[in-house]
Amino acid sequence: MCIGVWTLEHPLYALILCTNRDEFLDRPTQNAHFHNFGEKTEDHPADILSGLDMRAGGTWLGIGRNGKVALLTNITEEAVNLSTSRGSLVSSFLLSDPALPLEEETARMIAQDGKYSGFNLMLFAPRLESDGSLTYETVLVTNHGAGGVLNSRPLSADERCCGGISNGIDGAGASNWPKIKRVTQDFDAVLQSFPPSPSEDELVDRLMEVLAWRCDESVLDRSHLRNTVHVTPIQYKPAKNGVPTLNGTRLSTVILIRRDGQVRFVERDIWQLLPDGKPVLAPPSSTRVFQFKLGINQGRLSV
Repeated sequence: MCIGVWTLEHPLYALILCTNRDEFLDRPTQNAHFHNFGEKTEDHPADILSGLDMRAGGTWLGIGRNGKVALLTNITEEAVNLSTSRGSLVSSFLLSDPALPLEEETARMIAQDGKYSGFNLMLFAPRLESDGSLTYETVLVTNHGAGGVLNSRPLSADERCCGGISNGIDGAGASNWPKIKRVTQDFDAVLQSFPPSPSEDELVDRLMEVLAWRCDESVLDRSHLRNTVHVTPIQYKPAKNGVPTLNGTRLSTVILIRRDGQVRFVERDIWQLLPDGKPVLAPPSSTRVFQFKLGINQGRLSV
């Protein structure tokens, strides 16, 4: 189970986005780096920052130098054999023309009528205000479960101030999951406790603490995962060759995008597997930090 929490209404930041990636610990993955999903050309250099799922080829979270951001979570459901990768939804959005309005881009995505396993997809599209400050238009795209029809909706005013998403079904109680209530409450408390111009290092550390909260009760199966933000490794698939297949929080990521286009992207390893298959917490030093400025030229965002 993954989780994301954000605000789009901070006075200094156009977007603060915090996420956990919960996944099988042995699933092949590349750490966050700049790339172009294998489509690098002279006109389009490696300008997408994300990790990569080496099995499906897509990603769960990414940002382009043009300011586009996408976050994907899977809906908790029984496994369904659908061949289309949900991660391709993220890559297609991040690689698309930045001049294309979000409404039009979303309509094109929905019109393709692809059949996917259940997913929730947050699309953040940058826009410059008349004073040159950065803001974001945002939509949620979802199919409400495997093979469902894609549809989208904008965020409410409350969701823009402090919103969260995990692996539930939109409009069917997902916002009432204990982990969503806890993470949005703690996230908002951190932001309220900081001055308008906080120390970014301290802010990142505090937001990482928000992503590290775990419930007191033991997590014994998938139905319990909605209760905890940080997932301690559990096994809910048969062991492979006697080695447990463990699922837990692999990564925590904090993205800070200032209204002047400055970006800080911090990715931290959480649970890792030793060569003998034993899960261990990664050291705090296992962190990757990227800082760059979005491509903003003459009032438009550009690649």
